[in-house]
Amino acid sequence: MKNRLILVLPFICLLGFGLLGSGKVHAGKTLADGIIGLTKAEVNEKFGTPNYLYSEEEPFRRYVIITPEEEPILKAQFLYDVTIHDLYYITRNGKNFEFRFYYGEDEVDGQKTFRVKEYCITFLDGPLPLGRIAEFIPEFKPAYEKGKVYQERLLNLNNIRLTFVTPEQNELSQHIGSLFVDLDKDIKDWALAYDVILIDSETDNVSANSMAKEVIVAVDGEYRIGKTAHAFGTKLIDHPLQ
Repeated sequence: MKNRLILVLPFICLLGFGLLGSGKVHAGKTLADGIIGLTKAEVNEKFGTPNYLYSEEEPFRRYVIITPEEEPILKAQFLYDVTIHDLYYITRNGKNFEFRFYYGEDEVDGQKTFRVKEYCITFLDGPLPLGRIAEFIPEFKPAYEKGKVYQERLLNLNNIRLTFVTPEQNELSQHIGSLFVDLDKDIKDWALAYDVILIDSETDNVSANSMAKEVIVAVDGEYRIGKTAHAFGTKLIDHPLQ
């Protein structure tokens, strides 16, 4: 078995889930990206068999990528149960992307299930202009809607990160945020959000022509961002796509 250590992380669709009380998720709508909240089985149905499976074990920080055929023996490497994530290589409009779907453990009608809490898209053929991302990544289209955009510079990498927080707040976004993202119960404004990582040479003067290399889709909110704004120098900026 090949193991390798690594250093890590269409608009509304009717295939996903909404919430009906008491932490239970039932048939309904996904968030506007059409992916956040999908179960692992639904992701596999939508995108096919993943190219690789990814898992990690904490606190030992062991990271492993294997083929789907090796899944039956994956957990034998770890000391306890781990969550198995999916890694896809996808071609769209002649460009290649890596999609990593990260799952969180949920419970539906007393049964353990895994649903997407976050996914990361890496541009394998080089950076794309911010204003053209949705041409290749339609899941990014909600970022063009009215919402707030925050900018900060990643301390260790010196890259600019833009966080597009959409207005979409509902029971599903609250469920994803409180269950998988942050245990701070004071956060009430969880919404679909996009972190866009720009290339190293980009300046603070962000525009639709700024070059991006990666998009991370999850849920976020003003309150959560405000808690760390001072430490990261986060600032609210004009929406660069409007």
